Amino acid sequence: MRKKEIKIVVLGSYNSGKTTTLENLCQKKAKIEYNGTTIALDYGNTIIEGEKIHIFGSPGQERFEFMREILSQGLDGAIVVIDSSKGISSVDETILTKLNIKDVPYVLFANKQDISSNLIEHHIIKPETPIIPTIATSGEGVGEGLLTLLHMIKK
Repeated sequence: MRKKEIKIVVLGSYNSGKTTTLENLCQKKAKIEYNGTTIALDYGNTIIEGEKIHIFGSPGQERFEFMREILSQGLDGAIVVIDSSKGISSVDETILTKLNIKDVPYVLFANKQDISSNLIEHHIIKPETPIIPTIATSGEGVGEGLLTLLHMIKK
């Protein structure tokens, strides 16, 4: 019998650091982008604690909501990347609302801590949600955040 593999989707608004986060998490990866902007999806996989994890990165612009919906089908968990210098956007609010309604385990990456170490606070974030300070460009915090999410998924 084949072991179940885990599907994680990296979500967040435009230019929050989703692709860079995925690049730091995966040994093997592929991107579909135009002028450096994700227009369909990013994909990578990795093996952690003997489990194969498929990680999909979604585009962040509002007009690509349909792609977020497609990529989120059958997901086991999500990483929501927030640009801590800007805070939670309307796209982030929509993403968090849908994750909360569907009761999907997720972690929040307060990214760009090298630019701004603002705390991410919003009434829409569940109180038990882990908020991980990250710097995607250097990989700081991203591995820890993925491990946290995996343990949440396994509970």
